[in-house]
Amino acid sequence: MNKLIKGLRKSIAWLIRKMPWSYQDRIFYFHTFRKLPNLRKPRLFNEKILYRKIIMGDYVRYGHLSDKLLVREYIAQQIGNNYLIPLLYETKDPTTLLSLKSLKNNVIKPNHGSGMVEVLLEEPDCIRKQQLVARCNEWLRMDFSAHSREIHYRFIKPRILVEQYIGDGNLGAIDYKFHMFNKRDGHFEYVLQVIYNRSGQGPLSMIFYVNNLKHSFHKIRDTGLDISAQMPSLEKALQLSKVLASDFDYVRVDWYIHEGRIYFGELTFTPGAGLVTGLDRGLDRIMGDMWQQDRKSISTAPKQGIAMPGVLKKI
Repeated sequence: MNKLIKGLRKSIAWLIRKMPWSYQDRIFYFHTFRKLPNLRKPRLFNEKILYRKIIMGDYVRYGHLSDKLLVREYIAQQIGNNYLIPLLYETKDPTTLLSLKSLKNNVIKPNHGSGMVEVLLEEPDCIRKQQLVARCNEWLRMDFSAHSREIHYRFIKPRILVEQYIGDGNLGAIDYKFHMFNKRDGHFEYVLQVIYNRSGQGPLSMIFYVNNLKHSFHKIRDTGLDISAQMPSLEKALQLSKVLASDFDYVRVDWYIHEGRIYFGELTFTPGAGLVTGLDRGLDRIMGDMWQQDRKSISTAPKQGIAMPGVLKKI
């Protein structure tokens, strides 16, 4: 019976993966939230992310600015290159990593997705280096756009990046993620999402601040993090986020802060691919209300499998 159930589940998963991405998104949304998304009149934050993914988005530009290599030029032009993490090397051939003098205190990652990273605090031995090359080759072969059905990642030419490690070597870096909502009248609303305890030494924790940096709105597995010591840097990061978000109705701008210095992380246009959990206490609705989203009629929206301007036909 267990084999039968397992086989049935595999068959269902296979059938779902063969469906158009828009159908898959609805199924995964229902599986996550136990309800179908409203894409005709999206009101929740996650619904609006799905709308941007499925119905209307500047996919080519999103791809360019989601590219961890190409976005560096945009950041330098908009706010200056002093906020960039030092880039030590980039390549499309991972075997060339073996020729580098040292990999100690480096971070190795691809430019075309997330969740793929190697932090090297010590010099790797020969076996570890070969394993690293193999993993980088796996990353380069991955079509990240298909991972969570985010087409803009298909416009990124995969590369391997070697960046300088930023941190104290003990605790995982704290992520300061500013969800920026452009109100079109010259001001922004925002939600700061702080993510910490990534090192595995404690539960992954989050704190949300709504339109302020002092009083938290919602906490998930809080272990007492106090961000007040970073306040001058956070206030500066907020102002910089407004500059970077000025061309979009919504974008998430990520930062790291180390020894008082601010480092740009990335721009994200479809967080969680529209399946962001943990937005409790009404945050999903609050952030949805903040987002004054550009819209078009669903009946005139491009369908997957049909050519869109600048978008590959096969998805």
